[in-house]
Amino acid sequence: MAARLLIVVAGGLGSRLGHAEPKALVPLGGRSLISRTLDAFLPLSFSRVVVCAPADRVSAMAAILGAGVTVVAGGETRSGSVRRGFEAAAPEDADVVAVHDAARPFLAAEEIAAVLREAETVGAAIAATPVVDTIKRSAGGRIVETIDRSDLWAAATPQAFRGHVLRRALASGEDATDEAALCERLGIPVAIVPVSRLAFKITTPEDLALAEAIAARRKR
Repeated sequence: MAARLLIVVAGGLGSRLGHAEPKALVPLGGRSLISRTLDAFLPLSFSRVVVCAPADRVSAMAAILGAGVTVVAGGETRSGSVRRGFEAAAPEDADVVAVHDAARPFLAAEEIAAVLREAETVGAAIAATPVVDTIKRSAGGRIVETIDRSDLWAAATPQAFRGHVLRRALASGEDATDEAALCERLGIPVAIVPVSRLAFKITTPEDLALAEAIAARRKR
């Protein structure tokens, strides 16, 4: 039976949040962001969990996460980090590998499961939210055009793939802002799984303030 494996990319810096620590170690509601993010995956069963951390924080993150999680040093780029995580996870071709951003702590277990199921069927699937804002293209500080948003999606994570699909995508040696883009370049079909806007990525101080409010409300 095919296994499910999880790779969490946690190499981002906390500078845009105004923190000296890596983003994954920034406190959120009294706990580290990485701990809260992994909590979202607890209702699901994964054979292996690998976290890709900044090279100088591997020991610190391993101490926080405990023996059930393998922590490895990430690469210079996102794709480089996922490659190292993939090597540590060592999936079989039929396994389903989920790749998730440490800075997205609020996905529901049902949403994660839906992405995994779609990847099992299609071979590759991503969580995404429909674009709700009116989108403008600009040049020189002036609007050039308004873009039809009816078929636009904001990519999120988890992004899940059969082992052989992600292996092929990563073997290209190219870099991309997400793994789906590597698949797209090879002509590999990638399914869209709609998720709620709580899948947002914590990047700015405003995002962190919103996340603190959500965490406080859930605690109540």
